[in-house]
Amino acid sequence: MNADPRTLRSPGAHDTIAACATPPGTGGIAVIRVSGPAAIDATAATFSAGERLRAAASHTAHFGRILSGDGGTIDEAVVTLFRAPASYTGEDVAEISCHGGTVVSRAVLDRVLAQGVRHAQPGEFTRRAFLNGRLDLAQAEAVADLIHARSDAARLASIAQMQGRLSAAVAEMRERLVRCLSLLELNLDFAEEDVELVTRAQLRDELIAARAAIATALNGYAGGRLLRDGFKVVLAGRPNAGKSSLFNALLGTRRAIVTDAPGTTRDFIEEMMTHDGTAFRFVDTAGLRGARDEAEQAGIEFSREQLAEADAVCWVIDAAETGGLGFAHDAAQALHASLHTGTPFLTVLNKIDQLGEASGALSEDPDVLRVSARSGEGILTLLSRLCVHARTRLPAASGAEALVTNARHADCLRRAAAALNSATAALDGGAGEELVALDTRAAIAALGEITGDVTNDDVLHAVFARFCIGK
Repeated sequence: MNADPRTLRSPGAHDTIAACATPPGTGGIAVIRVSGPAAIDATAATFSAGERLRAAASHTAHFGRILSGDGGTIDEAVVTLFRAPASYTGEDVAEISCHGGTVVSRAVLDRVLAQGVRHAQPGEFTRRAFLNGRLDLAQAEAVADLIHARSDAARLASIAQMQGRLSAAVAEMRERLVRCLSLLELNLDFAEEDVELVTRAQLRDELIAARAAIATALNGYAGGRLLRDGFKVVLAGRPNAGKSSLFNALLGTRRAIVTDAPGTTRDFIEEMMTHDGTAFRFVDTAGLRGARDEAEQAGIEFSREQLAEADAVCWVIDAAETGGLGFAHDAAQALHASLHTGTPFLTVLNKIDQLGEASGALSEDPDVLRVSARSGEGILTLLSRLCVHARTRLPAASGAEALVTNARHADCLRRAAAALNSATAALDGGAGEELVALDTRAAIAALGEITGDVTNDDVLHAVFARFCIGK
């Protein structure tokens, strides 16, 4: 568990690797990235100006042709060199910028792979950057977060983490605890001589100060999570209330199946979208009623699980439903009472286009949002109301602060805080300082997992598995 992560190199870690670093499809250019000890030689073997390339300095660009095995031309390209250690991975890197398009980029990549180069795994370039000390683990995770950012606020938070602001804050916490541990161990070393280099009250103050810094970081996680993952809005209601139609209208695209038959949705569907700079995760759920069969029962259970995790709930009512608004309101209040305290709950009256003049009587209730998923009436008002709720919980990400956005980091901080609580309790209870030192070491190790100073190979695989190929 406590191995130096930079010694955890999987088989093939010293291979030269290559992959297309740009998305597949038609475009102006495609970039083939090659990294490893033979990156420059392998690229030069495919390049019309190969000898010039082998002798070229780092951070230079060279125009030429990518040659086929028989000496023909695959494409014209620009090769940019980055010699170790001044590259993204810390290794020799060559980046081939060729014309975009699946056929061209595949042919160039195949030509490079034919030189004994291995195809890169997802996230392998960034993993090598971490293993070679170019990035710590938190910074490496920020690269993936930046790629997947859905809003400017999320982008700024990712850049701050990539630039090391979170890592610096964690390092400061660890240094405080390391100093505390060193004092503890000095006390233990001189225990037989009855010399106390630091009092238990001083140790307690140090532990409490470290715990306060961790608590401050954790307090920002609720908002940081929303920046990274999006504000989760769950659409709930009875079958055939128009939840799927509303889901499609909010997204502006046909994503969920819509039929007149109640109970069509048997599972939940989730989709991301951004409105007015705020990232949302909308979730369409199965209608809540007494299940008619096992499949519907499973869908309802999924719905309840999603509701428990919601950042906001839209209770969708069919405006033309027999029983009227009062009945639907009663059901809404029952559901609202079961949610976490503080979860925004919006009552949404759908299908108002079917009511005609009768819809006027419903406009007097300010707590009911009137929409038509079919015509689009009220959709922007609903989105604006959701934006207001989201922004009350989102931090103001300027890019200057160390913001915790990652569930793994939050878990590490919680374990560090728990260890410090145990250490403080041990001090208060008169326990021996060796027990306090044990808990302090546990807190230091938990913080070290954030930046990768302490980790294991399973953690690294989990982190880099969410990267795309080519990054």
